[in-house]
Amino acid sequence: MHVDGRVDGVIDSDHDLSIGKEGYVTGLVKAKKVVLSGVFEGKMICENIEILSTGKLIGDLVCNDFVVETGGKFIGQSHEMTEGGMVVSLPETFEQLAKTAIESLNTEPSSDDALSNKRLSNKKK
Repeated sequence: MHVDGRVDGVIDSDHDLSIGKEGYVTGLVKAKKVVLSGVFEGKMICENIEILSTGKLIGDLVCNDFVVETGGKFIGQSHEMTEGGMVVSLPETFEQLAKTAIESLNTEPSSDDALSNKRLSNKKK
């Protein structure tokens, strides 16, 4: 999967993830391998990650192999995976984040959100 836009929420993949220079991802990410050229804020769980010279990770990282190129930035904490790559609290973390995301979708939208939704519904017609 490749992201070159903005994503807020959960990305749960058994495959590789690439966040391009124009990519900005916030939330919780689980992937096999991550190549980061853009910005990630949140908690990331992966087997290995490469933060390239334009990449920036802000948050918590759980991984086995961790490479930061010159110019790349890591601000946060890193932890090594345990028990063959499985993180014991991972399902609970995903469940809690998914519940929070669903609750936020059920709240009343602000006037800006209502206007955006109206524009989207007009474009679909």
